[in-house]
Amino acid sequence: MCAALLSSASSASGASWNRSNNVTASSHATTTTTVGPWKAYRQALAAYVAARKAIAETFKAAVEAAKSAYLTALASATTGAQRSTARAAYSLAIAQAAATRSSALVNLGSPPVRPS
Repeated sequence: MCAALLSSASSASGASWNRSNNVTASSHATTTTTVGPWKAYRQALAAYVAARKAIAETFKAAVEAAKSAYLTALASATTGAQRSTARAAYSLAIAQAAATRSSALVNLGSPPVRPS
């Protein structure tokens, strides 16, 4: 009785029972979906914007870390040379963060083109 109920339920869902009581999916259940040009554009644009946002957040975090290190170095600096060294390290860290951001933006490429 239980097998008969399962058999009728599985035949309604497109599945069938084999001899070892395992459900096997029918082959005609496969469907393909196509994405229209505007949906593909919106998806690509969302991914592009998310990548730009991640690049900007990474740059901002690097600048904040450089500033924090600079302020810590200034707090412990007692001579002009130490303050000068701290300022040079800060400038170098900002330049490295800017170069990393620039490289990431070049690698990202241009935004997706709107479909016509």
